[in-house]
Amino acid sequence: MVRLLPYRTYCLLLAPALWIAASPAAHASDVLPTHAAILQALDQGKNVSVAIDLSQCMPQGAAAHSQTRGGRRIDAYRIVQDGTVSFSDSHVTVAGDGQPIVQFMRYQVRPDQTVDFGTWMFNLPGYDLRSPPVAYRCAIGQGTRFHKE
Repeated sequence: MVRLLPYRTYCLLLAPALWIAASPAAHASDVLPTHAAILQALDQGKNVSVAIDLSQCMPQGAAAHSQTRGGRRIDAYRIVQDGTVSFSDSHVTVAGDGQPIVQFMRYQVRPDQTVDFGTWMFNLPGYDLRSPPVAYRCAIGQGTRFHKE
């Protein structure tokens, strides 16, 4: 038992370092810095996720500047003839006024390295438009970051 004590101490000291080294943030190679890299990862069946920070994106139309951040895994996607990768998300939530709403979000990743993000919110249960849709233009690496897992 006395001989195992130094080994156990070594393992306890080493475990946090291994955990940190294994974390996704520690692997720069997991970042997908271009449209081509994103497309290749999706084509290979890799799990790809996106993080978005609207404070780094340009509002389009009547959209206001936003500090909103979020992210998601890309479950299903579509690639059209010009190479644009489209994917979306929706969820039911409760608005600030306590009313139930559903929100739809669309992402379009374009070959020119831009990402168009739009969101639509509808009241429930009737699906009447709650507010005008908003849209933002981001860039891969500025406002949006893609990672493979």
